[in-house]
Amino acid sequence: MRWADLDTLNHVNNVVYLRYAADARAAIADLPAGPIGQMTVQFKRPILLSRTPVVVTSQVDGFEVAQSIGVSGTGHEFATVTSDLGGFLEQVEPHVGGHREEFWLRRTDLDESGEVSPAQVFELFQETRIPFLNDVLVRLSAGGFVVAQIEISYYQPIGWQAEPLTAVSWLSRLGNSSFVVESQLLSGDQVLASSHAVLVGFDASTQSSRQLEEAEREQLAAALA
Repeated sequence: MRWADLDTLNHVNNVVYLRYAADARAAIADLPAGPIGQMTVQFKRPILLSRTPVVVTSQVDGFEVAQSIGVSGTGHEFATVTSDLGGFLEQVEPHVGGHREEFWLRRTDLDESGEVSPAQVFELFQETRIPFLNDVLVRLSAGGFVVAQIEISYYQPIGWQAEPLTAVSWLSRLGNSSFVVESQLLSGDQVLASSHAVLVGFDASTQSSRQLEEAEREQLAAALA
């Protein structure tokens, strides 16, 4: 664990969990060779900075790799990462409507293969959700929401391009304490990847989930409509 792994709440940043999982997958001798077609991450409790090692336990079943992320000596499971290495998924249609924003890849987004890694795609979605929520919510407090679960689908490799990509985001569900943000990354009219993210209200003072405030629900409901 490193200082740079932390976010504004002094928790390990969500995308770092995927890097822990990727490091552990790289050490598996009999790992299937196919690219990741889908990845599901469940965040169960935050990891705080310490010198205690992070431990990743991996199980391989065919093309599926199930990983449990813990901290040595705690007895707790902090997150699970399930990856399907059966190949890219069948292409889907771009979403009509939603919040659209252009952004450019950086050379540092690419790994040694010259493509954006699955973990970095996760980070790109993380970067695009924040401007979307800033547009939806009048007051977006830091740490007011956390991601409880996210599922990412990969449709084709994402290589370097000088032209901007397009991020499309929209709300698909609203509950009492949670809501769902759907997103797509597009190059032209081709969907490169999509995400289904469940966010919950979070109280930083108690480090626990909370009900959505009435003003938040009204603003989210307006975007959902």
